[in-house]
Amino acid sequence: MPRLKESEVIEEWGCLIEGAQGRQQEFFQLVKDRLSQLNPPSLDISQKEMFASFYKRLKGEKKTFLRLQSKNFDSYVLNLCSENYGNQLIIAWYLTARPSLYYQFVNSLPDLLFWILYPILIVVRIFEAIFNRRIKLQNMDIFEKLELRAFAGTIHHAATFGSQEISNSVGFDFTKVDLHTKGFFNLT
Repeated sequence: MPRLKESEVIEEWGCLIEGAQGRQQEFFQLVKDRLSQLNPPSLDISQKEMFASFYKRLKGEKKTFLRLQSKNFDSYVLNLCSENYGNQLIIAWYLTARPSLYYQFVNSLPDLLFWILYPILIVVRIFEAIFNRRIKLQNMDIFEKLELRAFAGTIHHAATFGSQEISNSVGFDFTKVDLHTKGFFNLT
């Protein structure tokens, strides 16, 4: 079961739709249908149960997400959630940037072992910087950023389309919803 870490979120959006409780799977299907119409290249879609922390996993606190990933950007995953909240439906998505295996490994090392392995880690980091440029946004060229923005924007468009369709079906005024995302791209 994957974990959604707040520290990895680089872009997010969400809304509440009053009177739409119980419509989670309908929303997911609307998003999938819209994405099939938009036909973004190299898109993988899966439905996963996710948790926010190990403690919450032990307590059984999990949420169902659509995980959307472009094969061109394996370090970036967009996680889309739809869940009841009283008589409302919460819809939210989070674009996450997973750190490389190098950073995951280095961050897990005890301090003493880190300093013992420091010369080897420097060589590995140089190798990673040369051959794995898509890990950090600041290392991407303008065309890679453009493609990542198009990936996130396409999914945002599908999510707002699904949200609007659900809103219209329950009589909720969707014009009250702020469509701007928060984060690196600030999509609309």
